Amino acid sequence: MLTGRGAPFTTKLIAVVLSVAALALGREFFIPLALALCFQALLTPIVRGLGRLGLPAPAGAAIVVLGALAVFVVGGWALSGPVSAWVNKAPSDIATARRRLREIGRPLGRLTDAASGTPAVNPPAAAPNAPAPLPAPPPAQSLFAQLLGHATTLVVGLLEVIVLVYLMLAAGNMLFRKLVKLLPRPDELRTATDILNKTESIVAKYLRVTALINVGQGIAVGLAMWAIGMPDPFIWGLMTFVLEFVPYLGGAINVGLLLISGFSVFSGLGQVLLAPAIYLVISTLQNNVVSPYVYGNRLKLNPLAVMIFVLFWWFIWGIPGVFLSIPIAATLKVLGDQLPRLSPLGELLGE
Repeated sequence: MLTGRGAPFTTKLIAVVLSVAALALGREFFIPLALALCFQALLTPIVRGLGRLGLPAPAGAAIVVLGALAVFVVGGWALSGPVSAWVNKAPSDIATARRRLREIGRPLGRLTDAASGTPAVNPPAAAPNAPAPLPAPPPAQSLFAQLLGHATTLVVGLLEVIVLVYLMLAAGNMLFRKLVKLLPRPDELRTATDILNKTESIVAKYLRVTALINVGQGIAVGLAMWAIGMPDPFIWGLMTFVLEFVPYLGGAINVGLLLISGFSVFSGLGQVLLAPAIYLVISTLQNNVVSPYVYGNRLKLNPLAVMIFVLFWWFIWGIPGVFLSIPIAATLKVLGDQLPRLSPLGELLGE
């Protein structure tokens, strides 16, 4: 039987494990809710501005949500042509990159065989009158078609988020006001109000500033790719804008895609490595010069804690979890700064 400090620690550990399991098993419920809360924090100032002009909250929420949806649909329709062409070309680029990598690694393999004393084995020569090998059959389904196979799930999730965002914006802080009325003491009411306001402000600022930074980084990457002769520089700028919303993982994906495309375009290894090297230079300048200056003191998080958060939420929720990891970390830091019982959490997440 556990006594003293052992029992509370064991109880907390069980509670943490059960909470993580609930988040993982209920991802279809929690992911749309978390995304809706982020976009609600981003769009609430616009709805409030329309309210100051005399527009009721439901009407203002409808205008904002429909306007954002219209921009998203028009932008997606305009980009569908070049993006689909680029995605359909990806399998051939991957095959070319594999062949080039085998060619580059062949001398290294010979050196390894010579160092180990293993004789090199040459492939058997083809018979002079042997028929030419038949070409490989075309893939039954293109990569773009495979991606479209998940469109139903994506559309359903998007509709859930849109409906939740509208209801949250139309209701304002009604649900929160009802919840804080249950608090027994006025000081707890003030603390809860401060937490809500600060959390909403930090999440909205993070999304706005990140979008602006990503636009600048996307323009820089697109111009750099155009200058060195990479095809589809606009697509690379767009990919940078989208993937930079995913901390760490997005940049790694972009570097890998640039390597694959470089193998299919350039002949020299130096030219192949030039595009990802330029991207890494631009990303490093953005992360170490631009972001600390623009974000300011309100969103200073411990980089190691951020990395752990990214890995944790990637494990729990996948790509949406990586996108949500920074807003969740910022929210927990606000809670740690405001609530004495959670002060170790604020100290852990802060710089």
